[in-house]
Amino acid sequence: MSLFVGCEKENEGEPEKTPDNIGSANINSNDYGDYFLYGSGTGWLNHNWLDEDVADMLVGKPSRGQTWEGVGVNSLRLKLHESFVEAWGFDNKVNTFKYYCTDLNTKHNVIFIGEDPCDRHRDGNSGTFKNLYEPVWVENENGITVNERNYYAWYVYNLVIRYKDYVTFWEIFNEPDQTGSDCGWNQNSDCSWWKKDPSPSELIWWRAPIQSYIRMLRISYEVIKSVDPDAFVCVGGLGYPSFLDAILRYTDNPDGGKVTERYPQKGGAWFDCLSFHCYPMYYLTNNRHSDAAAEALINLQSEFEEVLRKYGYGGEYPAKEVIVTETNVPNKQIGESIGSPEAQRNYLVKAAILGQKNRIRGIYPYCPWDEVEQNANGWEYDYMGFYKPLPDTPTGGNLRVNDSGIAWRTVSNTLRERKYDPAETAKLALPSTIEGGAFHSSRSNDYVYVLWAKTSRDLNETASATYSFPTAITGNRLTLTSWNGTRSETNGRSITLSGSPVFIQCN
Repeated sequence: MSLFVGCEKENEGEPEKTPDNIGSANINSNDYGDYFLYGSGTGWLNHNWLDEDVADMLVGKPSRGQTWEGVGVNSLRLKLHESFVEAWGFDNKVNTFKYYCTDLNTKHNVIFIGEDPCDRHRDGNSGTFKNLYEPVWVENENGITVNERNYYAWYVYNLVIRYKDYVTFWEIFNEPDQTGSDCGWNQNSDCSWWKKDPSPSELIWWRAPIQSYIRMLRISYEVIKSVDPDAFVCVGGLGYPSFLDAILRYTDNPDGGKVTERYPQKGGAWFDCLSFHCYPMYYLTNNRHSDAAAEALINLQSEFEEVLRKYGYGGEYPAKEVIVTETNVPNKQIGESIGSPEAQRNYLVKAAILGQKNRIRGIYPYCPWDEVEQNANGWEYDYMGFYKPLPDTPTGGNLRVNDSGIAWRTVSNTLRERKYDPAETAKLALPSTIEGGAFHSSRSNDYVYVLWAKTSRDLNETASATYSFPTAITGNRLTLTSWNGTRSETNGRSITLSGSPVFIQCN
């Protein structure tokens, strides 16, 4: 049997050897059937804060003498770059990841991988690895094994064999389509990615051809699925549907992404989950309020899914699952952008509700804490935390929770073991001025209804509407939980709603 041991062009006519049990995402379908994930990234502050301390703060657990209630997070977005494991060893974070799952009971964690290769494995000035086109697999006395000369494949393999029990979603690179040009979004531009390949010079983080990113997806899919067939391989936090279109229209062939015997599958074969990022302030002009922001998130999802359908996903091929691994609006207005504590907390809750109504499986807001105080001169991303700026050490002072953290805790604690029920939601017969949904618990066999009056005024979170539950919904006493967890009861079936979501049980 011929083995592939040389560089790509020496073997370009031969198909690559792979283990028999891998297949592709064009054939196999992993369906996420569990509860919605109320996630968060973990960030890094300084060496005084252990990874475990940050997770305790987000999930809620006593840590170093502190009693932390947490902000409702039940799933974490993590990272392990090759430069880190090269310096500290692949086993360095195994006990930490185990702690997340066993001590904190986090579910279906996300990890993004592939960034920051160590210097000896980096391909020049690009963001990717040397030897991507070395064979992924070689055959020896032990059978077909991962090729150590393919540095990226070997890195992925060593991660997945160690961390597969603690990770469900493997996100390949972070924002490979990040650009400083208008090529990603402007269809009228001569450089539009709808018309041509994204060039390496246009891609700030990736700095390599699109075909090499598809190659990275292919390697990731084959290696991860060989070890953990139930894992989800995700494109890495995309921002532009045009970049997804490029992934889906090409193979990993370095010769222009052509289909050949060795490169028979286009990019959609090598991932089973769409991960995307959305910062709604970039989509709002004179409608800077939380409902428009939540609508912007869903609109962007729809644009991505339209591209997927164009290439047969959800039809000829299995549909992709969807997660959002970065999103938020600031809690302070910077320039002309949307920004206030009310807008931020309302947006996050509304995004979680609309996300579940639209098959998003989890949302991971950016980021755990504000980078600067409210009276400082920051930019939008400095004011997106669940917490205000942290003390220098975990024992250095009380944590100050932002309204967004309280709201995320409330929606998570109220709905985390419930699933969206479209049939029950239809019974609500909501008018156009009211948004929300019904969420069912199989354990208690009852519903929580989440409702709010839709905001519509620029830079204004005020809204009001009166709603009466129809006869199809039983119960004559309403138990209400506000965004901050405050509970109240009222007799009757009518309620006055505001622009902030309220959680309702009918008794």
